[in-house]
Amino acid sequence: MQEGKSQHDILYDYLQINHNPLIFILDNFETPWNYKDARTDVKHFIEKIADFSCVTLIVTMRGMEGPGEIAWQILGESQIPTLSMEAAREAFYQVSRKIKTEDNSGKIDHLNEQLDCVPLAIRLIAQLAKKISLENLLRRWNELKTKILSESGAQPGKLTNVEFSIELSVRLLDPAAKDLLGALSYLPNGVPNWNQTLSEMLPDVPEPEIKVLQLLDCSLVLEKSEALMMLAPVREYIAARYSISDFFRNQIEIFYVGITEMISSNSKPGEDLELHTLNFFKTFSQYQGQGGQEKAALCLQTLGDKYYYVNQYSNAAKFLTEARVKFQNMNNEYEAANCLRQMGNVHRMQSRYNEAIAILAEAKSRFEQIRSEQGIAGCLYSLGEIYRGQSKYNEATAALSEARVLFQSIGNQGGAANCLKSQGDIYYMQSKYSEVTETLLEARVLYQSVGSQLGTAECLQSQGNIYRMQGKYSEARETLSEAKVLYQSIGNQGGTAYCLLNLGDIYRQQSKYNEARETLSEARAVYQSIGDQKGTADCLIVLGLTLEDQNQLDEALSLILEAYAIYSTINDVSEMGRCLDRSGIIYRKMGQYELAKQAFTDALGSYSQLQSTAHYNMGWCLFEFGLLFKDMGEYSEARKKFQEARDLFASHGELQDCVETCEEALEEMESLAEVAQ
Repeated sequence: MQEGKSQHDILYDYLQINHNPLIFILDNFETPWNYKDARTDVKHFIEKIADFSCVTLIVTMRGMEGPGEIAWQILGESQIPTLSMEAAREAFYQVSRKIKTEDNSGKIDHLNEQLDCVPLAIRLIAQLAKKISLENLLRRWNELKTKILSESGAQPGKLTNVEFSIELSVRLLDPAAKDLLGALSYLPNGVPNWNQTLSEMLPDVPEPEIKVLQLLDCSLVLEKSEALMMLAPVREYIAARYSISDFFRNQIEIFYVGITEMISSNSKPGEDLELHTLNFFKTFSQYQGQGGQEKAALCLQTLGDKYYYVNQYSNAAKFLTEARVKFQNMNNEYEAANCLRQMGNVHRMQSRYNEAIAILAEAKSRFEQIRSEQGIAGCLYSLGEIYRGQSKYNEATAALSEARVLFQSIGNQGGAANCLKSQGDIYYMQSKYSEVTETLLEARVLYQSVGSQLGTAECLQSQGNIYRMQGKYSEARETLSEAKVLYQSIGNQGGTAYCLLNLGDIYRQQSKYNEARETLSEARAVYQSIGDQKGTADCLIVLGLTLEDQNQLDEALSLILEAYAIYSTINDVSEMGRCLDRSGIIYRKMGQYELAKQAFTDALGSYSQLQSTAHYNMGWCLFEFGLLFKDMGEYSEARKKFQEARDLFASHGELQDCVETCEEALEEMESLAEVAQ
């Protein structure tokens, strides 16, 4: 110190004459920056220091922006950084000293997921894991939430207690921002597309953008993919300490009722439906607004149906189950049974046939008790679809015929048309093409009479496939193109992609390989845009077949195996078997007989898991296995496989053409065996 000079003056004089590089590290800088009325002085001080060329400043603080008029370079993320799941798991193991096992890893991943992989939360909960089991730790988290995230025996501080750290930021807020924070903590999905949505969701919040910026500056919320989010520890603490006001809760309920009612009157699925899924469920499962539990149940049912139609089956089951409980509590037996019927359809679409049959039988029984012919017919139709999927054609025809009679008796032409279309699909599987054409035409007339463009498009699509199977390629292209136009007019991208997929296969069968690849690539792009993994894999299969036809076997095999990987992720056992089967054929063509053997063996293993639903595919796999042994000159083994294939086709009773093909192969084996002798 020098007389007549302040501490600041001495510092500035030193920096003026200094030529050595200096680093100033100002940690936790939000403390002086937000202290009472000191910001102006602090701003002047730090800007003055930053002007000296010898100085490098490193500042850590809560908030999105650095202090003062300084061109800060942001190191890392501007918001609270979280760990990857792999890093979070490794951190947990290192702190907790748990032994690495598959069982432990699953439980640890679940815990870290609950904590949104926040480093401080993981460190504190991992310390607890030294003393108690992972099962008890998870139970305590579910019961106590952030109360357990503190270092045992330590003075509460921002590095030893998650709640203390969060509260430091909350103290920086004005009352209006705290109210908004409480409202945001109510929403597990946060506010998707918040710049547009927040003012619609909470119309009475004055200047919401300014309040949000205040929350972002305190690191209590973060912006991710245009959504306003809260990390799990913050959300749990705020929800418990600063719970949502009744006023804001009512506004959120009104907002989500409006979205749901718009969805129910709109034939196209909501593009942002999945962004709000958790918010929908929490809002309506805990609904307190106008219309009461009946309104909540109807909204849950509407959303469950919509998730079903966009193939999000786990969400569909979750919403329908909750809706059913609410309907039962209100003694609304009809809608409760309706939810049960749709849950049966969810299981049906996931090929869980036994569960689906049991659920649909229960729903049918309940409809019979309240004498609802509409409900009974709906259950019979779904049962018919299940039997069709299991290749139980006699049972399917009986159920569909009964359903059709009931639909016609109550004047439900759309339901009757659905039964006819399904019956047409059965004829298609039986190669009864004239019956298919007649049935589909009748169904199409009914669909057109009720103005169902979707039903009409599906009939055209099926008819196009008939022409394709009959080798009538020009008629097939014309019909499928007409179906595609209809699908596009109603915004059904899945139907559009399916038509493109079949058009691509037609080009393949006509050896128009460039057109095939172009059309199949377009179909694949559409499937990818709507997140349809199965459709994407289906395109890869046909692209693989196209390359196989051109004898580009390595490239074909690569696409088939890529499709297999996708089917594995969605556990589509039937298509996994199909990929293995096809890869076996390609290996055989490449002369890689041992790999082909293994592929056919694995394919049969996949088909065997499907039991009664895989006669056709398993039979042809055995037949191809026989061809492999024939190429290898092992005629006795080939004969065994052809016999197994023949017997399997014969046991089904409706695959006589396949039986005859096997008989011809067996006769050829006899001739080859005689020549060999």
